[in-house]
Amino acid sequence: MVGRHCRLHTRMGYLNPMPASGWRIAPGALECPLVIAHRGGAGAAPENTLAAFRHALETGCDGVELDVRLTRDKEAVVIHDRRLERTTDGSGFVGAHTMDQLRELDAGAWFSSECAGEKPPSLDEVFRELPDDFLIYVEIKAWGPSTWPLTRRVAELVGTYRRWECTLVASFNPIVLLCLRLLDSRIVRGCIYSARQPLPLRRRWMSPLTDPHWYAPAQGSIDEPTVRSHQADGRAVAVWDLDTEEDMEAPAKWGVDAVVTDYPGLYMERMSRL
Repeated sequence: MVGRHCRLHTRMGYLNPMPASGWRIAPGALECPLVIAHRGGAGAAPENTLAAFRHALETGCDGVELDVRLTRDKEAVVIHDRRLERTTDGSGFVGAHTMDQLRELDAGAWFSSECAGEKPPSLDEVFRELPDDFLIYVEIKAWGPSTWPLTRRVAELVGTYRRWECTLVASFNPIVLLCLRLLDSRIVRGCIYSARQPLPLRRRWMSPLTDPHWYAPAQGSIDEPTVRSHQADGRAVAVWDLDTEEDMEAPAKWGVDAVVTDYPGLYMERMSRL
């Protein structure tokens, strides 16, 4: 069931004919891409909330993507923006608040009145709430001084819950991936990139040091030869920002390993028609 505050319509949809048991898949081996609900499926539920994650699970998604930031008391809170105003009734920088203070905020009312009362969860709460074998894609939002403490906290939680196979930890920041490799080499690492980034980041010049298992390019920053090149190099490919049927068409034909979308139901409906 979804949370008591947020009543959302649920439709069971597409299931991968060859479901993955974890993120360590052979690149290009799945018959259909994994369907990962971006921020829990931001088109259908208040992003980065337990209600969204439950809804994605019930709808039949293979997993969820979420964002984490560092709180003032060094906890990993699930929220996308640096500031609170867009998705909560709070104000100011996330990092200026403790986890207890953030739990007092409403993270659902901005989406709809039916979702009022949803709270920004900690990553600890998400791991406790979702099944151990449900795929979770954690994007670490950290640059500068927050990089090491947030990465260390995420690594601690993955180890505490023994979620090495079913958690992918990814970032735009290559230093995060290097820290992960040093902290716990069992954690599956993902390098997120976009054509909008500076040249050294979008060209992945630090890949030999960070050794990611997955590449996660934005749609519009990838083509079929690059997908094939990544997979031939032993890296699986998760394409994000696929939010219309037109967006989804080409990556599915290219044989990408996962699609990350705000509208997983739309993708699953599309796949059921093929």
